[in-house]
Amino acid sequence: MIDVNGRLIRAVQLATHTLSSHGEFDTLLKRVLKICVEAVGAGGGTIYLHDPATSRLVFQHVEPPEVEPKLPMKDIADDFGMAGAAFQQKRTMLREIPERPVSELNPFELATGIIVRSMVATPLMMEEEDPIGVVQLLNKKDGPFSEIDGRVLDTIAAVATMAYHNYRLSEESARASTLLGMGKVSHDIGNLAASLYASLSFSEMAINCLKESLEGHSLPDDAKDNLVCLDPMVDDLKKSVDRIVGYSRLISDMSAGRELRPNFVLGSMAATIQLGAAYLESESRSKHISLLYEIAENAPETLFDDLFVFRIVQNLVGNSVKAVYEVIPDELIEQAEEGETYGSVTVIYRFEDGEHLFEVTDTGPGMTQEVASRILAGNARSQWSKAGGSGWGTKIVLELAASHGGTVEIDSKIGQGSTFRVRMPHRAES
Repeated sequence: MIDVNGRLIRAVQLATHTLSSHGEFDTLLKRVLKICVEAVGAGGGTIYLHDPATSRLVFQHVEPPEVEPKLPMKDIADDFGMAGAAFQQKRTMLREIPERPVSELNPFELATGIIVRSMVATPLMMEEEDPIGVVQLLNKKDGPFSEIDGRVLDTIAAVATMAYHNYRLSEESARASTLLGMGKVSHDIGNLAASLYASLSFSEMAINCLKESLEGHSLPDDAKDNLVCLDPMVDDLKKSVDRIVGYSRLISDMSAGRELRPNFVLGSMAATIQLGAAYLESESRSKHISLLYEIAENAPETLFDDLFVFRIVQNLVGNSVKAVYEVIPDELIEQAEEGETYGSVTVIYRFEDGEHLFEVTDTGPGMTQEVASRILAGNARSQWSKAGGSGWGTKIVLELAASHGGTVEIDSKIGQGSTFRVRMPHRAES
C-alpha cells in the first residue's frame, strides 16, 4: 500500500508541477503523453482528443515521435479498439497479449515493427464527467501493466483533464477581454469615421461650388483632368468610410452579444470578393507572396451583405498571407529582390449547384484535423509567431457566414497548405 500511495502522490506531483505552466496547447498534450509513459514505464503510447462532431478520436502525438510516419492510421472511431472501449466505458482497461506468429500480427505491428505485448488505455476525464480523449500505452518495460499502473494513470488523466479545461477557460477569458476591448475601440472608431464622413460631405459641397465658379472659364488641360478626378476620389473615400463605420458597428454588435443584422442587397458577389482581396495585394507583395485569382465573373447576382462578404474575404485572405509568410525562411526575405515570391494565396469564387463558393487556398504550413476542428468551433487563436492575432478573425468569419445561411469548411494537411471554403446559398431577388 505504501508503494501504491507513493506512486500516486509522485504522479500527482509530477503532473501538477509539469502541467501548471504548459504554455501552448500542443505542448500540453505532448507533456501529458510523456508523463504517462514515464510514470508507468511504458515503451510508448498515443494520445487522442475526442471530436464530438465526427465521433472520432483525433490523433495528437505518439511516443516515441519517430513512429508517427509509420502509423497505418491516426484518427480512429471513438468506439474502435481498446482506446475506443476505454473511452466509451469511461474506465481504464488493461490487456496482455500472448506471442503470435507473424501471420497474426495487426496492421500497426506490421507497419511499425513494434510487437505489442501489453496495453493500457485510460480516458482523459475527471470523475463523473465525459472523457475529452484517451491515452493508450504499450509494452511496459518490466512486465505487464497492473492495477496500480491503472490507478496512477487515472490520477494523471484527471490532473491533465483539469489542466486542459483550465487552458480552455483561460483562452476563452482572454478572448472575451479582447472582444470587449475591440467593442470599445470600434465605438470610438465609428465616431471618428462619422466625423470624417461629415468632412467629406462638406468637401463634396466645396467641390461642386468650385465647379460652378469655374464654368465658362478657360482652364488648362491638366487642371481639367484634375477636376474630373475629384468626384470619383470622393466617392471612393466615402465608400471606404462607410466600410469603416459598418465594420465598427459590426464589432460593437458582436462584443455586446447582439444578433447580426445583414443588409441583403442584390449584387455581384464576384466584384466584392475581388475588391476585398485586392486591398491586400500590397501587403502580399511586401511579404513576397503571390496573390492569385480565379474569379467567375459570370456568376449570377445574389442577395448578400456587401460589408459582411468583404470582411470574410479580408479575414481569410489576410490569415492565409500570414500562414504562408510563416514558412518563408527569414534569410530568403532578407535577400529577396523586389517582385520575387516564395509562396502563394489563391482566391477562388464560383457558382455551382445553387451555391456561391468562395475559397482561399495557400501554400502555408497546413494544420492538423484537430486544429481545423477547433477553428470551425470558434476556439482557435492565431498560431503564427511572425504575425500574432487574437483568433477572433476566424470566429467573425463563422458568424458572418452563418448570418447568410452559409457554412465554412477547411481542407488541410501538415506541410501541404490549407483551403478555407465558404458556401453560401443562392438568394434570388424576392
